[in-house]
Amino acid sequence: MMDNSKKDQLLHTCAWCTQEIDENEDIFGFGANASHDIDLEGKEGEFVSLNLSLRDKTVFALVPEKTKDPSMAGFDLLFITCSEHCAQSLKDEMDIERQVFED
Repeated sequence: MMDNSKKDQLLHTCAWCTQEIDENEDIFGFGANASHDIDLEGKEGEFVSLNLSLRDKTVFALVPEKTKDPSMAGFDLLFITCSEHCAQSLKDEMDIERQVFED
């Protein structure tokens, strides 16, 4: 289990460029579904690391706690980014990895 200071640090770090996000800055992000072979059981509220093999890059995602909020329902992972550009770059790279490794 990750300690609270590490969690707080990751909540304020861009998953794509790793730039620190100040508390007074906007946070961008998006939800995604994990591959069927990734076991997230018991990891709700925790960060998990994911390796993007083609980029030789590790990114962190938050496993959301169960919620009744319809805007968050259905996602296995939440990625936190510092800008729309970083969010789109991360989405694009994840799409490329999925196409290469799941086909």
